[in-house]
Amino acid sequence: MKNTPRLPYLKRDEMSSDQKKFYDDVVTNMGAPDLPHIWMLEEGQINGPFTSMFHYPNIGYPLYKLQLKVIKQGLIAKDIIEMFILVIITDSGAAYGMYAHELLAKKNGVDGEIIGAILLGRAPDIKDETMKIAYDLALALTKPGSVPWETYKAAIEKFGDEGYNVLVNTAAFFKYIGALMNAYDEPVPNMTARARRDDS
Repeated sequence: MKNTPRLPYLKRDEMSSDQKKFYDDVVTNMGAPDLPHIWMLEEGQINGPFTSMFHYPNIGYPLYKLQLKVIKQGLIAKDIIEMFILVIITDSGAAYGMYAHELLAKKNGVDGEIIGAILLGRAPDIKDETMKIAYDLALALTKPGSVPWETYKAAIEKFGDEGYNVLVNTAAFFKYIGALMNAYDEPVPNMTARARRDDS
């Protein structure tokens, strides 16, 4: 499998002033040193969905700002939201997204058997009621048509109106991200590559 996307990875010194501001914003707000996946390559290029977002910052920067709102929402427990994202991104088949969110799900305490089943497109055996309701909603959002009433009602009762809205917008965002990475064939990084992390 090749390890380069259809658009070249941009180094900071190859960017315009607007792209550099975008890049610096991403490093400040997204570049946590404890992320389990490779998000920055050895020469400083930021990969994943940012590969194309940096090339087209007029759309990419507003999308990134939406991403910050989605991932920093704080209403839904981290294990629930990462399991939920994994269902959505796996449905897209986006290789980098599946790689990153498998590791993020593990880091945030999602059971390995649940992760494995989701990645294989199988129904996981989820015993926790809250996680099961979130899974059912994520699964419904990968299918055509309206969310079934029973799924909607259970999710509203469990997460409230605002929590439900957070989950729905999370699904919509990661569907977008999955399509973006598939369009530009964003690969899983070479696992022998060293991720640069700011440990200061």
